[in-house]
Amino acid sequence: MPVGRVTTKDDLGSTVVQLKQILVATDFSSGARVALDCALAMAKRFESRVHLVHVISPGVAQYVAAESSEEAVRNARSFAGVALKRLIQDSGCPELIRGEILSDGRVWPMLQEYALQHRIDLVALGTHGKNSTKKQLLGSVAEEIFRVAELPILTVGERNVAGGRTAWEAGNILYATNFKPHAEHAASMAYRMEQAHGTKLRVLHVVEEQDQNVKGGNDLVRDFMTQRLRKGMPSSCAGRCEPEFRVRFGDVVQEILKETTEESTDILVLGLRSGADAMGQLPSATAYKLVCQSPCPVLTTRT
Repeated sequence: MPVGRVTTKDDLGSTVVQLKQILVATDFSSGARVALDCALAMAKRFESRVHLVHVISPGVAQYVAAESSEEAVRNARSFAGVALKRLIQDSGCPELIRGEILSDGRVWPMLQEYALQHRIDLVALGTHGKNSTKKQLLGSVAEEIFRVAELPILTVGERNVAGGRTAWEAGNILYATNFKPHAEHAASMAYRMEQAHGTKLRVLHVVEEQDQNVKGGNDLVRDFMTQRLRKGMPSSCAGRCEPEFRVRFGDVVQEILKETTEESTDILVLGLRSGADAMGQLPSATAYKLVCQSPCPVLTTRT
C-alpha cells in the first residue's frame, strides 16, 4: 500500500479511502493559498486535520559564505514562521490547521517523510507553471510530486487563482474514466465523496473519434457506454448513490475540459497508473494535460 494512505472497509466490504490527514505544501504564493482553501473545504466535509507545511530549500544558503549558512537558514525559518502564522490566522478555521516548517532537504523527499510519519492521506499543492498552447508545465516542484507521489494529489492550478473564488466547495464533482484498472481507485474516491456528503457527481467517459464527420452509431455507442458506467459503480453505492452518467465524443482532453467548464465543476477526479513501470515517469499525456489546463482543482489517485 502506498506510503501514508489510510483505507478501511465499508459495511459492504468495499475499500473506502479516508481523508483524515491532509497535507498542504505552501510556498506562500497565491496558488498555494487557494490550495489551502480547497483543502480546508474538504477537511470540513471529511472532519480532517490539515497540515500546512513549508519546506526551506537548501538553496537558501548557497549564495552566502559557509560560516553564514546557519544564520541564513535561521532567518528563513523566522520569515516562514511569521508567514505561516499569518496564513493560519487568516484561514477562517485555524483550529483545523497544524503548521510545520521543514529544512535540510529537497522539497518532496522532506514532504514524503513527513507524510509517512503523520499518515497523510492527501497532498494539496498549487502550481506555478506556464500554460500556453506551446508549453504546459506544472512547475518543477509540483511536477516532481505529481510524477512520483503515490498519495492522492489535489492540484490547484493558476487558472483557479484567476477565477477569484473565495469560498471553494467540492459540491460538483466530475469523475472521468477510461475503464482501465487504475481508474477504479479514483472511482471509490469520487463515489465516497458523493455518498458521504451529498455532493453532485457526474461520471464521464469520452469516446475518441478520429473523424468528427462520422456520427452514425453514436446513439448505440452512448447507450452501451452508459450501461458500462453504471456497472462500474462500487457495490457499496447500490441504492445510495445517484450519479449522472455522461458520454461524449471527440478529443479526450478537450471534451473533459468542456464538461468541467460547461457544468461549473468544482473538482475533477482522475485515476493514474501505478506500479514499478510508472515510477519516475510522468503519468499519461492525457492526465498531465488535464492537470495543467483544468479550470478547477484536479484530484488524482493511484492504486
